[in-house]
Amino acid sequence: MAGTEADQPGRDDSAKPGCNCVIAHVHNDGEQVRVQAALDNALKTNDAHAVFVACMQLMQPCPARDEPVTR
Repeated sequence: MAGTEADQPGRDDSAKPGCNCVIAHVHNDGEQVRVQAALDNALKTNDAHAVFVACMQLMQPCPARDEPVTR
């Protein structure tokens, strides 16, 4: 799948560690738009596998992206 490689250009990895999850999560607005467009296309074409992957990319909590919550 294009765009899911580990070394994506334009991502600033200096601030936070990279995503080590099985499903590559979105980390910025550009990726959010790209994955949302992929989800919309998958829904139009009834591609159940692509819907699943796009939903996982959009909805899963990612330790590299999300701040840990301290109680």
